[in-house]
Amino acid sequence: MIQSYASRVPVMVGVGNHEYDHTEGGGGGKDPSGVLSAGGECGVPVSKRFAAPDNGNGVFWYSYDQALVHTVMLSSEHNITTESQQYIWLEKDLLSVNRTITPWVVVGMHRPVYNSEMQHDWLGPMVAAGLQNEVEDLLYTFQVDLVLSGHYHSYFRSCDGLYLNKCDNGGPTYATVGTGGAPLGLALGKILPNEYTEFVDKEHWGVGRVSVFNESALQWEFVAVGGNVIDEVWLTRDRRQH
Repeated sequence: MIQSYASRVPVMVGVGNHEYDHTEGGGGGKDPSGVLSAGGECGVPVSKRFAAPDNGNGVFWYSYDQALVHTVMLSSEHNITTESQQYIWLEKDLLSVNRTITPWVVVGMHRPVYNSEMQHDWLGPMVAAGLQNEVEDLLYTFQVDLVLSGHYHSYFRSCDGLYLNKCDNGGPTYATVGTGGAPLGLALGKILPNEYTEFVDKEHWGVGRVSVFNESALQWEFVAVGGNVIDEVWLTRDRRQH
């Protein structure tokens, strides 16, 4: 499915529930990286098919620099509470970023920290609340610019500066792009009341596109199949000063 472009450009992957979760079976209690898990598939196929930088924990969490951007990939399927191996690594990684060299910081994880959909139960909002409780302060403290997620089969973008459920409050912009081909709009009409949603789309398959023009201007776009830009926003590095 991805060979046509994966053979031409680097593909930096992150694990989600379909790569990591399981229904039965066992794998000795650990995933391929040696981290304790509940057994089952636990990311075995994705860890064998894709490579990642060796500065974290394989394909599960890692970071890399490209031009003016420092990108961090996390695993929402692993423990990320404040005493966990992943949390300690994340804090150390964000501390090491040189904003003179890479002024932009983007974080990716499968399950969103913020979203506006209610699916068939409260599990999604509960996971989001847990992520907010564990990692939102880090994202705020180290001035992460953009947080990208999937999981929900729709597109979502928050207001800018989102922190503690308030816009223009010094936090990142959050975007969910779950529009890669699965059926859309499974939670159609079930929007949780909030003040941080800027844009939602459940009609188009598409991808997210980041264009970094310089150290102070970044453009985020949601591009539908066919090339139409459905949503866009500009981020500036000085926006937290206003």
